[in-house]
Parts: sequence; structure tokens; C-alpha cells
Amino acid sequence: MTAGWVRALLLATAGALGLGMLAGTAQVAALTLETVLEVLVGWSFVACGTFMWARRPGNRLGPLMALVGLLWLLGRTMTLVSYPVVYTAGLWLTDLWAPAFALFLLSFPTGRLASRADRAIVGIFLFVTVPLEFLWLLFLVLESGLNALGIAPNESAAHTIDTVQRVLISVGAVLLVVALGRRWLRSSGPVRRQLWPVLVGGIAILLQSASWILFSSGESHALLDDLVFVAQIAIPIAVLTVILQARMARGAVADLVVELGRTATPARLRDALASALGDPTLQVAHWSPTRARFVDAAGEPMELPDEGTGQAVTMLERNGVREAAIIHDAILLEEPGLISSVAGALWLAVENDRLAAEVEAQLQEVRASRTRIVEAGDLERRRVERDLHDGAQQRLVSLSLELQVARRALGDGGDPAVRRSLDRAAEEASSALAELRDLALGIHPLILTESGLGEAVESLADRASVDVAVDVGPERYAPAVEAAAYFVISEALANVTKYARATRAAVRVRALDDHLDIEVEDDGIGGADPRSGSGLRGLADRLAALDGTITVVSPVGGGTRISARIPIVQAMATPV
Repeated sequence: MTAGWVRALLLATAGALGLGMLAGTAQVAALTLETVLEVLVGWSFVACGTFMWARRPGNRLGPLMALVGLLWLLGRTMTLVSYPVVYTAGLWLTDLWAPAFALFLLSFPTGRLASRADRAIVGIFLFVTVPLEFLWLLFLVLESGLNALGIAPNESAAHTIDTVQRVLISVGAVLLVVALGRRWLRSSGPVRRQLWPVLVGGIAILLQSASWILFSSGESHALLDDLVFVAQIAIPIAVLTVILQARMARGAVADLVVELGRTATPARLRDALASALGDPTLQVAHWSPTRARFVDAAGEPMELPDEGTGQAVTMLERNGVREAAIIHDAILLEEPGLISSVAGALWLAVENDRLAAEVEAQLQEVRASRTRIVEAGDLERRRVERDLHDGAQQRLVSLSLELQVARRALGDGGDPAVRRSLDRAAEEASSALAELRDLALGIHPLILTESGLGEAVESLADRASVDVAVDVGPERYAPAVEAAAYFVISEALANVTKYARATRAAVRVRALDDHLDIEVEDDGIGGADPRSGSGLRGLADRLAALDGTITVVSPVGGGTRISARIPIVQAMATPV
């Protein structure tokens, strides 16, 4: 028979016993609130016990709760049967309910007794309800004659044994309440949240003890007895509430994921996990591969707790490799679904951090690579410019001088055709030299390297087709910054010449705390579109390699303003 069928059978049996109890009582006298409450006590224990059994099949508490409820109903129903054996067994089972109830309270919520003191308390209840109960039944005298074990009727002996039983039960009840109170006071937040049923059980025991004391003194209060039953009904309901709260707590995992997404520090990470699990003692240990041990957020070594310390460890691994560990109250292991959900959220946060770190590292590498490409390009520009200056330009200068010497040596008496050829060759050499110088200037101006950004911009302004007002200081900056600024200004002035139809332009360069501000403005026709040409797009790529930006504002008929911002990598001293 499967566990599901066993639970179904328990529910059916409890239902039948409760209905039988109601029917049997109705045959003798009118039903009272006390009888209804007695049935509800048994039903609540069996129903909540089977639910918890199905919810936590590895926990003994569910079957134990169902057993408590079944003993309650079975004993009281059997005492309604007028057969000595059945009636006597019912009396015994009714009292045997007490140790089962004590076992339930002391073993909550794991279903296992945690200490020798707890076992001793349950032992007191068992001693009262097994051997002493047997002796009491041997001497018990009933007017109905339904005591099947009453082989030595003796009212005095029965009364003495009953008094001893009540004293021991009272002592056991006091010890039980003290044990439950100490557990509550010594427990952490998560444990206290789950111990509400135990507190209700303690209240029920205190009320039951008060009822026994009044009964022993010859008094009885129906209201007090009803309160005892109400408290006993509330115990399984409290257990069910704890279980449902634990299930609802998983809803906090969604909030935890959001919180972890905003978490910027290890302290906030720990607080978010502690809040989700309701455990202020929670700690997070991170695995250090280099040190082969767990460390805290500050990098200090951490030792994982041993079993029996009241704390447990939930490990986080990726591909079999340790990454982190959550150290929490051991009671939380009773909700493995909640723990796994929170651990999954933490693993997601750790994995996101790892992926974010990898992406950031790759992004930094891309930025560094792009910067290296621009720097390599500038270095190659300077090399080409130097080669042109020291090589081709010098050769053309020498050729031009040689042609001029030859022309003067020929004088006016030579062949006119030769004179014209020499004159044309000299002019072509001069033109080629001018074009070569312009080419070298476009590749990388020598003046920028030797004299700095200010004079290089002045040189650009002198060659422009419109009047250009220049406001650039003499400061020197890193070569990459100067080159980027120069080419922004060069491209902007080239566009003024080609497209703007302007009469004047202005160039301003301002060095602020951590960046260079560049503005080139003209009074032309506007309408410039940076997307339509490759020049400004190329400048945007060059500036992006330095984490710089470029902005073009060019309304039709309103002129054009090009603004660029370049972070200053390394300011250089002003040359003397």
C-alpha cells in the first residue's frame, strides 16, 4: 500500500470515528459544544497531519500528528461502546494520547527529539500512561462493570495510583512547558517563526493543568474545558499556517532576485538573503580558489559549521566547482524548497556578477584594443610623414635645386626648347613638392608633434578659405589626445571650405578638469548630416577609442557647430 493510500485510509478512519463519536453521544444525551469540540480536535490533528505528511514525506511530524489525532478519536469513541474489553481499551488509549501529544510538541518541527531532557519528559508521560495506568485499571472499580482489567477492585489503591498519576502528569506538564519556553527563548528568528504551534500547545497544557487542579478539588468549569479544546484545535491549524507561510515565503524569492540585481556590496547581499530567509544569523562564504578555502566579504578565512551546532550549510556550485556557501539556521532545512529557491537566486546573482565581470573585461579589452589600433595608426602616420619629409620631400627639393642650377648654367644662349623643358620640370617639381607637403600634413602634421596643438591649429587656420578665429592655449597633451583634437578641427575646417559657404569660422579649445572641450563653429548654410559622409563618422570612431564624443548641430540656414569632448589621458608640460 502506498503512502497516499495510507493517508486516505487515515482520513476515512478519522471521519468515521468522529461521526461515530457524535452518533454515540447523541444516543445517550443531547449533543453539547464540548462533544463537537472534542471531535474537531481529533479531526484537525489527523487532517493537518496527513497534509504535512504529503507535503514533507521525509519528516516524521506528519505521521505523528495523524497518530495523535487518531488516538484521541479512537479512545473517546471506544469509551462509548458498552463492551468491557472495548471500553477498557478506550480508557487506556484516551490517556495514551498524552505521551503522543508531548512527543509531538517536543519533536516539533523535525519529528525527532533533540535532547535527553526531552526524552525524559516523554518518558514521564509514558510511565504514567503505561505501567501506572495498567495498575490503576487493575484496582479501578466502575459501577458499570465495564473495566475488563479490574481483577483486584480496591477504591483506595485506585485513588492512590490516580493521585500519583496526576502528580507525575503535572510535573511532566510543568517540565514540558519549561522546555518549550527555553527553546523559544534560545531560538533564532526562523525557529521562532516555526514554533508558534509549540506555544499554542504550551497554552493548552497550562489550561489542561488548571482543569485537572480544579477537578481534583471537586470543581469543574465547562468553559475552561472548552478553552482547552479550542487551544488543542488551534495547534494543528498553527502547524498548517507555518507550512503555508513557508510556501508563501517562496514568493519573496522574486523580490530577492530584484534586490540581488541592485546589490552593490557583499553586506547588502547578505542582508537580502537574511531578509528572504528570515534568519539574521545568515552568513555568505565565498570560495577562494587561490587559498583553497572559504573566505568572508573582507577576505578573511571562514570555517563552515559542524553538524549539531544548530547551523547548516547550503553549497553553491557551478560545474562541480565550489563558488559560495550559505550558512543558515538548521531549521530552514525543513523547507528545502525555500532554501533551494533562495540558493538558486543567489547562484543567479553570482553567475550574473561573473558574466558581467567577463563582459566588462571583454569590453575593456575591446576599448584597449581600439585605442591601440588608433595609437598604432597615429604612429604609422608619423612614420609615413617622417619618411616623406626625410625621403621624397628632400629628393624633390634636391631635384628642384638641380633643375634651377641647370637652368642658370644654360643661360639665355641655349636651345629654347631645352630652356622651356627645364622651366617646366622646375615648375612640376615645385608643384609635386607642394602636393607632397599637403599630403604629409594630412597624414600627420610635423608641426603638431614638434610645436603642439595650438600652433598646429593656427597653421590650419592660415590655410583655410575663410577667416578663422583661433582660441587654443599652449598646453600640451598626450599624443593621442592632440592627434584626435587636431583631426576633428581639420575635418571641420575642411567641411567649412567644401560645403558651408561660410564667411568666417571660430575654433575654441578648453582644457577642463578631466577632458578637453573642442568647438568649431561657422556662419554657413548649415544642414550638415554626419551620417552622409565618412569623415565625421571616422572621427566619431577615433574619439570613441579614447572614450570621447562628438556632436554636430547644423540647422538649415543656421550655421554648423561641431563639439567634441576628449578625456585627457595625460597632460604634458608646456614647452619653454
